Amino acid sequence: MGLAQQKILYSPEEYLELERRAETRHEFVDGIIYAMAGESLSRSRICINLAGEIRAKLKGKNCEALSPNMKVRAESKGMFAYPDLSVVCGEPIFHDKQRDVLFNPKVIIEVLSPSTGRYDQTKKFFRYRKISGERLVKPQKQISRLD
Repeated sequence: MGLAQQKILYSPEEYLELERRAETRHEFVDGIIYAMAGESLSRSRICINLAGEIRAKLKGKNCEALSPNMKVRAESKGMFAYPDLSVVCGEPIFHDKQRDVLFNPKVIIEVLSPSTGRYDQTKKFFRYRKISGERLVKPQKQISRLD
């Protein structure tokens, strides 16, 4: 019988130190670091189209859309994540002087996928709700390509 593996718990500061040097992205939840998977072509199209639409709607307003490369901190350092799209209004507030972790998004958007949908709709959603108005986007059918 094998021994149960122990999960290594990291502090938020340890996570950020590792993440800032990493070549791939990771999320942090309650001390555990999770590698992020790539995305499908369909999901990529949905994300870029949403970003374009939202950016256009925000034109002339005191808000801006941010890419999925902007980390967001939720729940008093309990979670650091990369939403598919976030919107900040007014002056952005950052976690620290590195200015790479946003603390005050107004809206967070996650595009649901079969592999992450359950997590995004439960644990992640409830943590995000404490800091913003999260929106979940669930694609219902395949996107057609227009040539």
